[in-house]
Amino acid sequence: MAEVTKKTDDSDSADAPPVRRTTPIEFFQQVNRESKKVTWPSWKETWLTSMMVFIMVGLTMVFFAVVDFLLQYGEFLLIGARRVS
Repeated sequence: MAEVTKKTDDSDSADAPPVRRTTPIEFFQQVNRESKKVTWPSWKETWLTSMMVFIMVGLTMVFFAVVDFLLQYGEFLLIGARRVS
């Protein structure tokens, strides 16, 4: 049988530093300090990125419309509702 060892020394909690609580004022000061480090995109970058998203959505929409049409046409051929002419 395997031996069971009992841990009596709780060294993990003894080595951990005490948790320091942050006041709401300190929290908002830290948030403000971190938000100043952010590199915000320019208006041109935002505009170009938005246009690329709209273009990709349009291309995706057209792609799935074509795939849907082909699958629908194939289903009609499969069940005999439409004949190849």
